[in-house]
Amino acid sequence: MKRLEVIANQAVEEDIIEVLEAVGHGESFTYFHPVYGRGKKGRREGSAVWPETNVYFLVYLESEAAHRFMEKLRTVKESFPEEGIRCWLSDVVVESV
Repeated sequence: MKRLEVIANQAVEEDIIEVLEAVGHGESFTYFHPVYGRGKKGRREGSAVWPETNVYFLVYLESEAAHRFMEKLRTVKESFPEEGIRCWLSDVVVESV
């Protein structure tokens, strides 16, 4: 099992959802919007001065689907080089409650 965390400009929110749908997780994710922050692509504060915001996705996937997601997300990043898109992939130890 893998844990994906994605922080991206709100402009690519729908593109990320399309990638999730393409790997079979279009109905199984959590995301937060708006998310504020600063990065190499600038500030995202939702204010008059810095009007844009980010989105944060948290997704748990099987390894194969997670790697397919990463490949497809790279394509999105290449299509929108000026938009901030960061993704972290980590292993998860599954324990039921």
